Amino acid sequence: MKIAVTGRPGIGKTTLCLKVYGALKDSMDVRGFVTKEVRERGVRVGFKLVDLESGEEAWLAKVGFKSPVRVGKYGVILESIDGFAERIKSYGDADLVILDEVGPMELKSGRFVKAVEWLMGRDNLLFTIHMKSQHPLLRRIRSEFEVIILTEDNRDEVAEEIVRRFGDDSRR
Repeated sequence: MKIAVTGRPGIGKTTLCLKVYGALKDSMDVRGFVTKEVRERGVRVGFKLVDLESGEEAWLAKVGFKSPVRVGKYGVILESIDGFAERIKSYGDADLVILDEVGPMELKSGRFVKAVEWLMGRDNLLFTIHMKSQHPLLRRIRSEFEVIILTEDNRDEVAEEIVRRFGDDSRR
């Protein structure tokens, strides 16, 4: 089973991933990462990648970070993305892999793209994907995965359904 969740920024994609991880981590081997927003005094200043198992964090992108790689006002920190791309290689034997998010910042890393392509050869994947980007990898994910659009009306039910489906699948 391969599920990709998308929706507007702030709709709850990361929260959904954390709910799925929390519900399944004690009954199966779940690995991956989430991307969390970092705010200072109520203002978003960047994003960090957070490993689900270890809690280890690394800056993904930050306002004011001097980088030749930019997405909007954010300087993208390729070294961090490349480091998480290396981790993806250790996810191959997990029961479920969660990647939040396959989006414009992460896709600036060629290593990340290659690691995700490699990972797509297996089953039991839950990705969150950028809603509008037409990057070739995102087009491929949209064609190979079941894509669910998250809304305020469905986000709680979608999280419960994904937990049920992956949980049931692991018991077969």
